[in-house]
Amino acid sequence: MLDIIIFFNAIWDTLRILRRSFTPALTQPLLTAAVLTALYGGYNCVHESSIPRGLWVAFFESNAARATRLREREDAVLQAELRDLAQSNKVIDQLLGSLIEQAPNVARVRLDVIHNGVTGVTGLGLLRYDTTNSVAGAGHDRGPLVQNRPLTEWGDFLPDMLGGRCRVYNADDLRSDAIRSRMETLNVGTILGCPVADVQGRLLGAVFMLWDAGMRIPDGVDLTALKTRGREIGSQVGAVLDLRAAHTPRDGL
Repeated sequence: MLDIIIFFNAIWDTLRILRRSFTPALTQPLLTAAVLTALYGGYNCVHESSIPRGLWVAFFESNAARATRLREREDAVLQAELRDLAQSNKVIDQLLGSLIEQAPNVARVRLDVIHNGVTGVTGLGLLRYDTTNSVAGAGHDRGPLVQNRPLTEWGDFLPDMLGGRCRVYNADDLRSDAIRSRMETLNVGTILGCPVADVQGRLLGAVFMLWDAGMRIPDGVDLTALKTRGREIGSQVGAVLDLRAAHTPRDGL
């Protein structure tokens, strides 16, 4: 802080000495330089949320110290993202697990999330999807989590998902060879899919409940209740995904 005070006192003394020799031609450029310097210092004060710290970063910090500070900030952002991801995945797994408890004989409940193949949740703009979460019923494993698959594989699912509907699918009748092959590997006979949407109604993905081949699934009022619960879980998962995307740290790198 003392260095900053000395620095600005020196500038002020210099300006008082030179003012006597100023000409009208020099006044405008000097005023412009003073305003730009003040704006630069003010920006850094706001960015650092501290006047002393901001002035130090603007006028005194060395390149080596700046590089070290930026690396530390990047590390902090990465750690925050990892913590947020772990926490949101825990919440999503709990939500999917609640469907395991309510869906008789279900083998797995899985979450597919639509994305652009590179960064975060984007809706339907760029057509890719990942299986990001999977919870298994008793006696089953959760199965592989596929990554970066083309959304064209969802030809059977998209009309219902975009319409906000849950629907039962026979795994053998799916048109996508890739999905049908994965379902065969997991011994899946029947699928109940429900949309995952954010509060604006944008489709973010889907929750899929998978039953083994030959297993009886709920019907009648039980199936209707399970579909209702599936839509509720889809909305809650959508809120978690939306919140995670909104709170991902991006500034300050």
